[in-house]
Amino acid sequence: MKALENKILSFSNWSQPWTFRAYILKSGTLTDAEINLFDEIWTRAGDSELWNKSDLTLCAKASEELIAKNYNLADTAIANIVRALSYQWK
Repeated sequence: MKALENKILSFSNWSQPWTFRAYILKSGTLTDAEINLFDEIWTRAGDSELWNKSDLTLCAKASEELIAKNYNLADTAIANIVRALSYQWK
């Protein structure tokens, strides 16, 4: 989990947030299990049920809470995932 968390935290290309997911998945440094875990987090935290409110801030909060409750990630890693997801839902 630490390698995945470090990879999430190392993303810095926020001028192109749509590249976040590919950056993680194509890192070449993560194990298959870590990639599968990231995919699971991404899918669950990006579920349309969480992102169907008219206020993007409420959607992001719901997504953050889901990740924090179900996965052992640092708050900053959670924030990066939610930040990247929010660009998909704008």
